[in-house]
Amino acid sequence: MSVKRVLTLAASAAAVAVLFSPATGASALESGSEGSKSVRLASADGFLHVYTQPYGGGRECKWSGNSNDWGTCRNLTSDIWNNGYAGGLDAVDLYTAPNAGGAHACISQGDRWWDTTTGNYRFTYGAGLEQFGASVNNNISSHRWVDYCSQG
Repeated sequence: MSVKRVLTLAASAAAVAVLFSPATGASALESGSEGSKSVRLASADGFLHVYTQPYGGGRECKWSGNSNDWGTCRNLTSDIWNNGYAGGLDAVDLYTAPNAGGAHACISQGDRWWDTTTGNYRFTYGAGLEQFGASVNNNISSHRWVDYCSQG
């Protein structure tokens, strides 16, 4: 059985567990579906988490506010998790250049892009700007918290 298949089965089992068990403040159980290419997680902590390898591997960087330069995680991110609090400023625009420059992608509150190496996640906002249409994998330099994801 392939690793991807095992992870898909594990995510499905976790989703069932969330549906049939009470949520706790410390839980981070998955819900959602593999088909959506992102996964909603419980227990918001107010941070944007990123990892240098897919599925939470490698080095982690995290922020509760905006960042003009991702430092040690700049252009080295393969797993992105918006675990911000629901409400205003709960989506995150991810930019190709420092200081919110270039094209951007947006990840909604509670979503996690477990493996950006697949090429499924791209900079789809800012047509005509640097890196528009490029993969977000290992290509993010800064971010801004925004009220919602929109073309702009």
